[in-house]
Amino acid sequence: MTKVFVLGAGFSKAVSAVMPVMDELSRHVRSELDAKNERPIPGVGTPLAENFEQWLSYLVEAPPWLTEAERALNRWGFITLTDTVYDVLWKLQLRALQSPCPDWLQALVRYWQNNSCTVITFNYDLVVEIAHAVFTNHALAPMYSVPITFMNARDNMVLGREKTDEGLRLLKMHGSLNWRYSGPGGPPGDIVYEVGYESSGHSAVPIHRAEKWDVQAVSGSVDDGSPAESDRVPMIVPPTTVKSPYYVNQTLQLVWRQAAHALRNAEELVLMGFGLPPTDLLVASLLATNFPLSESSIITPVDYSEEIVGRVRSVFTLEKDDDRVISKFAGLEENAIPEWVKQFVTGVT
Repeated sequence: MTKVFVLGAGFSKAVSAVMPVMDELSRHVRSELDAKNERPIPGVGTPLAENFEQWLSYLVEAPPWLTEAERALNRWGFITLTDTVYDVLWKLQLRALQSPCPDWLQALVRYWQNNSCTVITFNYDLVVEIAHAVFTNHALAPMYSVPITFMNARDNMVLGREKTDEGLRLLKMHGSLNWRYSGPGGPPGDIVYEVGYESSGHSAVPIHRAEKWDVQAVSGSVDDGSPAESDRVPMIVPPTTVKSPYYVNQTLQLVWRQAAHALRNAEELVLMGFGLPPTDLLVASLLATNFPLSESSIITPVDYSEEIVGRVRSVFTLEKDDDRVISKFAGLEENAIPEWVKQFVTGVT
């Protein structure tokens, strides 16, 4: 049975408790801003700032009651917040990697690689790439099937990565900590670059070899000062209700089209740590319009909480007694993903 996997923040949280879900990310960002002693971000100190997604949306949407000067200040606040999101996630990722990689993740990335699985992720972090690089026999096999250019191509001409239909295919729907581009104001055809790789003949290899569970396995330093990177910013789509300025980029559009294609050809949808947030209507539409519901279809929510089961039934308009929703891996808290891996990857029941 062809499976497509969808990963959310709960997946990275299962890898390491250090990795944040949305509420925790908001607290970390505000703490980081306090430490920097920056000019106060518009809306901080109001109830608005307690809802991180709403706060970012307020800053980027240019509300009509604001003056031009206030809108400009909002724009500054939005850029400052999104830059801080990147800084916080990079630091937390480094902390997470100080602990051993969970056995279940090692087994899971091997399963994905050996079965040429498509994995759709809404996470920015690199835990899947790092685990794949270190714990499979295809350490240098590229996972991004969209045209991501090596950053040092700006200094030295290189040929594109070699990609086959075999192995793990990772679709990063909201960008990645190791991707760079001109920003949301760039042209639709703006090139997306990947840091941490260099040319080797007709393919690419990591600048830092994949030898251990460490961020250097797939990426250079976050602040390496490279001239090639100095005019580029991280490509991460922030958690706002309005993301359309980011989806103008044609490379990111291709990621979403490939995700839709994978869903249309899947028989089982496995949601790992992805809670189908009610506010994310775009993702709900992606799943509902592309995953084909037939009598043999299966949807398996693998999540900390049981709430995901109701959301799945709502998105796909399924009755409570519809046995196409496999609910036994929801509500198992931190054991949810390891239990799924035990049953389907390692064969332990």
